[in-house]
Amino acid sequence: MHKKSRLLIVDDEERGRDALKILLAPENYLLSFAANGEQALNRAAELTPDLVLLDLLMPGIDGFEVCRRLRAHPKLADVPIIMLTAISDRNTRLRGIEAGADDFITKPFDRVELLARVRTITRLNRYRRLLAERVRFDWAVEQSNDGYLLLTAGNVIQYANSAARFYLGLLKESSLSEGFLKHTEKQKFRREPAAAWENWPTPNVGKMPRYLVRPETQRSSSLWLQVDILESPSDSLNGQLVHLRDVSEQMNLQQQMWSFQTLVSHKLRAPLNGLVGLQILEQGSMDLSSTKAQSLLKMARDSAKRLQDQILDILRYVDSSQLLQHNNAFSLSELSALLTKIRGDLEINTVSLQIADSVADKSLAFSHQGLELVLRELFTNAKKFHPQHSPAIEVSVTHKDAKTIRLSVSDNGQPVPNQELAKVWTPYYQSEKYFTGEVKGMGLGLAMIARLVWGSGGSCRLHNREDKPGVTTELTLPLTVEGDGEGER
Repeated sequence: MHKKSRLLIVDDEERGRDALKILLAPENYLLSFAANGEQALNRAAELTPDLVLLDLLMPGIDGFEVCRRLRAHPKLADVPIIMLTAISDRNTRLRGIEAGADDFITKPFDRVELLARVRTITRLNRYRRLLAERVRFDWAVEQSNDGYLLLTAGNVIQYANSAARFYLGLLKESSLSEGFLKHTEKQKFRREPAAAWENWPTPNVGKMPRYLVRPETQRSSSLWLQVDILESPSDSLNGQLVHLRDVSEQMNLQQQMWSFQTLVSHKLRAPLNGLVGLQILEQGSMDLSSTKAQSLLKMARDSAKRLQDQILDILRYVDSSQLLQHNNAFSLSELSALLTKIRGDLEINTVSLQIADSVADKSLAFSHQGLELVLRELFTNAKKFHPQHSPAIEVSVTHKDAKTIRLSVSDNGQPVPNQELAKVWTPYYQSEKYFTGEVKGMGLGLAMIARLVWGSGGSCRLHNREDKPGVTTELTLPLTVEGDGEGER
């Protein structure tokens, strides 16, 4: 449906205005009127009409002056103007053209001629405005930091703005015909979470966000692009309009905040617990020279020293340039010691480990700190969701293929409703309510695990155990490749 054109009719005679109203009203135009030059200028500034029908001879400000002022107005300079005049001599027409008129109609005017000229000019003006809007839109899209793609059937890239070409490496025109999904795979992007991409290219409004993730290497940090399909602004747009937004900074900031909070929580809990002995010593009945008092004092001194060391360690951590250094390899020979440390910190009695001989001497392209954060979160969840808060945790590491391993963490706690399994990697997803009916915490832990793993080039999967109650989290993690400077994943 085309927008109705608005016409401003300027004539100092009421009969002239009425005559034009009778002729033009049946044509479905929006009509506005002005009785003199001053009123015409005010109404034009207020309405920005699509066409001005301007009487030439008016008292006060005549049609020539109105035309000149409209052409000098930055907002109205391009509005078409048809001058209505009973004077048809050459000099009058030349003067009108110099003032800026687009056309002339001589009074008394022919009805058919008038309607034909109004239709032609309003149609051309509508096209001119659409063209100007298209030019402005194209300029804005090309200057945008966000990427925009137009995909036709089969994911063929019909159009990509500068940002989209930069993000996706669309340096050659031949790349456009490869198809969106195929090209992103060639550029080493991973589509995460997998469940959100199953119905591509259906719009994903209100559901899990879609990401294209290019894993971190020694030469470049990870790139996170959030991918949304936008509603078409026009029925004539043939294809899917895709919006790419770089959310790498937000992802990294959330990971840093989460990792810092986790670090502080685990480092400070034990020494603070050791200071509880000071409360006992405050009891007036205790002999401070007794063996028990001396033992409590020693425990408090040791805890205070440990607290001081931990706080200094945290401050060094804050001062570091990078909270998570994914480029540092983790040797799987250190996994047993790491599990023992986490088990002791969280006071979990039963943790078993099985590592396949084929991977026992391998190293992960994943930092020690990153893996510790992931395992702490999984162990913490296993304890929190176990009915007695005393889970038995089984950890296994096997080869998945030449470049990756599968690390599985299984517990014997509560299962997750099947319809909720795909949602657990979503930020702020509150899985607790499905176990206890309560909502605790911010629901970021599993989402942060997913982002750490996806950012390294790995993948995540959580499923209910078939042999017993509980859940299994499977992480596919990349191995380092000897002799490769970038730690190929």
